[in-house]
Amino acid sequence: MGLFKASLQNKQQPGCEVHKTQISRIDIQLALLLICTCSFFQHSYAQKNKLAGTWQLISFSDFDPATNTWVQPYGEHPLGYFTYTKSGIVNLNVSSQKPLHFSADSAKKRCFTIYELLFTNGANYFGTYTIDYKNSTVTHYPVGGNIPWYINTCQKRQFKIKGDTLIIGDPTFEIGKRILVKVD
Repeated sequence: MGLFKASLQNKQQPGCEVHKTQISRIDIQLALLLICTCSFFQHSYAQKNKLAGTWQLISFSDFDPATNTWVQPYGEHPLGYFTYTKSGIVNLNVSSQKPLHFSADSAKKRCFTIYELLFTNGANYFGTYTIDYKNSTVTHYPVGGNIPWYINTCQKRQFKIKGDTLIIGDPTFEIGKRILVKVD
């Protein structure tokens, strides 16, 4: 009980009140600094995760310089998803709006070049990815899929996110452009 009274008496002394006020100001300043710091890191974390999620393919276009036109190798309404996980895994699947239909038996008799199959029917790959926000690029590092010349290479793409829309393609979007909408 004597200690309690002594501590109350110390708090009532004029020198202690100033000290108490200074501590309160320091506490408030530290609290504000902590709030600002947390807000900054939350913003940075959110920015780094804008690409994370599943995006549905809406348009897949390439510019053909020979004809000076945009072409849609998978049709006007291609099917597919691009998925980017928060942990850095990418999985891309693209299919023609009118996939090939034939039986397993007839598949043994049909002949396609890899190029014909990929650019008229569908393409896919999976691997990891990194993002360079300063330059608005994403680099895919495919480790598997049906595009043999992509496996174990770096596939750098320019990207823009506007709301729930992802535009991804070449650095100027003048040669190739894919438009996707976030679904998850």
